[in-house]
Amino acid sequence: FMPVINCPGEECRVNKSGGRLTLQTRGSKFVKFQELKVQEHSDAVPVGHIPRSITVYARGEQTRIAVPGDHVSINGVYLPIKKEGFKAMMTGLLSDTYLEAHRIVKMSKAEDEIDESEI
Repeated sequence: FMPVINCPGEECRVNKSGGRLTLQTRGSKFVKFQELKVQEHSDAVPVGHIPRSITVYARGEQTRIAVPGDHVSINGVYLPIKKEGFKAMMTGLLSDTYLEAHRIVKMSKAEDEIDESEI
């Protein structure tokens, strides 16, 4: 988390008054956040290929449900992230994609079925 330091508003830009912003922790509401990298199961990958992966953003109560090595089922919304600066020029793409998680359920590793305790 990096707070905004300079005023990004239209008024500040037009008036050229580069106002400095300070974070007020008493008036702020902090939300739990977790970034996950999810990779397809090794059984589903053809021989000689690299497993595909996607970035998942979890917020609030959906955080800390999954740990590395867990098999999970994730429901959510597939959204774009705009690339800016040098990274955008080099890759040629205008946006990257991620999954905004609405529900994460840990599955059993052996059978890939939902654990009864999670329902």
